[in-house]
Amino acid sequence: MLENGKISTRQFTFLLFCLLTSSFFYNMPQVKIAHLQQDVWEIIVVSWMFDAALAVVFQLLGRRYPNQTMVEYSETILGSLLGKLVGLNFIAIFILGAMMYLMDISYFLNITLMPETPVYVFSLVILLLSAYAVNAGLEVIARLSEIIGPIMILSILVVFFLNLNEVKLIQLLPMFQHSPSEIFKESLRTTSVFGLCIAMGMFMAYHNIPQKALKAKLTAISMGAFLAILILLQLVTVLGVNMGSIEVFPVFRMTKYIEIGGFFERIEPLMVIFWVAGTFIAITIFYYTSALGLAQILKLPKYQSLTPFLGLGILLVSLLTFRNSAQLNTFIEEKFPYYGIFVETMLMLVLFAVSYIRHGKGKNVLRRGKNNR
Repeated sequence: MLENGKISTRQFTFLLFCLLTSSFFYNMPQVKIAHLQQDVWEIIVVSWMFDAALAVVFQLLGRRYPNQTMVEYSETILGSLLGKLVGLNFIAIFILGAMMYLMDISYFLNITLMPETPVYVFSLVILLLSAYAVNAGLEVIARLSEIIGPIMILSILVVFFLNLNEVKLIQLLPMFQHSPSEIFKESLRTTSVFGLCIAMGMFMAYHNIPQKALKAKLTAISMGAFLAILILLQLVTVLGVNMGSIEVFPVFRMTKYIEIGGFFERIEPLMVIFWVAGTFIAITIFYYTSALGLAQILKLPKYQSLTPFLGLGILLVSLLTFRNSAQLNTFIEEKFPYYGIFVETMLMLVLFAVSYIRHGKGKNVLRRGKNNR
């Protein structure tokens, strides 16, 4: 195995939680409110159900092929050639995730805090720090997530509770004005972001108690979904549908409303530090899983040898592809969901079906194969 580290259930949970929750600090709430107004929270519920079902598939596959990542058991199930092609699609999703999160945080810092600083400066610094963490290994990344995850939760709750005096519940009306088909269609876009938690398939091989991986995944997405609903409902009740749908970074805007006693205010820089830390973990996760997966496909002895080249590629392609935040938003909303759903759902279901056709029922296919020999 290219990775000798082991992670606990708590660390597994916060790795996925940081990955999922970071996306809600930037432009996603604005886009979703623009599309669904007061019904925006419903898409989170639907996306949670999709991702929870997908988690069961990952759990079953992970138990059938213990100590193998999703890239490795793709070859075990489909054979060398087809398995490598499927594995490359998983790696492509991780690279796209790294690119999207990297540019999200870079444009956020550029627009809100330092407009005179070129975007590539933020991207380069974040990737250099991320590369250092990736080379240190999974255990280091997991320990960082265990520290930063609770801080992210605290930051969201602080913004929520300190804005309660600004809440106007009347702005939640009218609810349920969109048809189920509209909710379902829009939820597919959110599901593609939730589905990035397929990183679970890379972590299960290194989980010290693999049978608890499903519990960790469900806990992570449930916490993320609950906090996302809190964020969206408060944006609607504080900013209103009209302003919430045009603010580029509405959650950041909401932090500016916080004021207690005329002296406790301007806490947005502190919140930004927490959110940047969470996004850094998400980028590092994608960077790590793509490097590890590519090394497994190429049968390299160390994934660290790929880190500088992969990082340089992520940086250059990101800057050349997403020249401004509008292009990034268009890609996330209109192009990525189709590929995301294909890889995160369709390919996984194909692997699941072929696994049972070729290897039959049972939990540990690899052990059964050794016994037969």
